[in-house]
Amino acid sequence: MMEAANLLPYNPQETNYTKITQEEIQREVDYWRAYKILQKMLKAGLISEEEFNKIDKLNRKTFSPMYAQLMA
Repeated sequence: MMEAANLLPYNPQETNYTKITQEEIQREVDYWRAYKILQKMLKAGLISEEEFNKIDKLNRKTFSPMYAQLMA
């Protein structure tokens, strides 16, 4: 398996990386902290699943996390 990976051509000049800003990283961290708190509140029965989804939707708009789209 590793042999096949070694045969792939690699040209660092062809890579198209986008730099992430400190602000984007902070928004991502803030969103995931809020998400984890929401999960704990849901598990503790402090909020319903409907409330969880509404708050999470608001948090996605507020924090604009880059990777939230990957989650269901």
